[in-house]
Amino acid sequence: MTGGHGDRRGAVVSALLAVLLGGCVVSPQPSPPVREPILDGGLVGVVDAVMPFADQIALEGKPGAVTPAEGVIVVTNLDTLDAPVVADVNPDGSFIATVLARTEHVLRMQVKQGELRSDPADLRLAGPSSTEKTLDHLPCLELTPGAWVTFEADGGPRDVVVRNGCAEDVAIEAPRLRRGAAPFRVSPEAPFVVPPGGSTVVTVRADGDGDEREDVLFLDVTAPEPGRRALTLTLPD
Repeated sequence: MTGGHGDRRGAVVSALLAVLLGGCVVSPQPSPPVREPILDGGLVGVVDAVMPFADQIALEGKPGAVTPAEGVIVVTNLDTLDAPVVADVNPDGSFIATVLARTEHVLRMQVKQGELRSDPADLRLAGPSSTEKTLDHLPCLELTPGAWVTFEADGGPRDVVVRNGCAEDVAIEAPRLRRGAAPFRVSPEAPFVVPPGGSTVVTVRADGDGDEREDVLFLDVTAPEPGRRALTLTLPD
C-alpha cells in the first residue's frame, strides 16, 4: 500500500512540474514594429543670420523636429540643380543645414535613418528669414505613391499611379528628372492628359546610367492650373 501511495504522489508531482515547466516555455515574440522617422515641418525655419554668400541660408530644425533623434536630414532645393545637402540630426532632434536658396524657392526635407526615411516635407522661402509650408498643387490629382518612391537593390520598375479626381482634364508635360545623374528612366516620355475619373501610370526604372542614389521626378501640370508635383526617387546606399 505504501508503494501505491508513493507512486500516486510521484505522479501528481510530475504532473505539477509539467504544468509549471510548460508555463515557463517562452513563446516566440513578434518583432517590434519598424518605426519610421518623423519630421515636424512646423519646427523648421530659417535662422536670421549673416551668411558668407548672398544665396546661402541656414535652415534650422528646433529640438524635437526629428523623432527619433538620430540619422541625417536631406534637404533638396526643388528649384535648382544643386546636389542635396545632408546634415546631422542632433541628440535633441534639432539640426542646422546650410543651403543655397532664394526667396520663393521650395526646399524638400526628408529624414534619413539607414534605409528608413520620413515622409518629405516642403517649405517655401517666403522671405529672407521666413518660411511657409507648401500644399500639394491640385489636391484633386492623386499620386500613389504620393511624394517618395523607394527602390529595391535590384532597381526593378516602380509604378506611380496618377488619378484625376478633378472635374476637368489634367494635362501634364513629359515627366522629367531634376538632375538626371542617377540611373532612373521614366515613361511615358511625352505629355499626357488624364480625364476626370481616369488614371495613368508613370513607370520609373533604375537600370540606366548614373552614379547618384537619388533624384526628383517632376510632373509639371499645364492645365487646368499650371503647377508641379514632385516625387523623390531613392535607391539603397
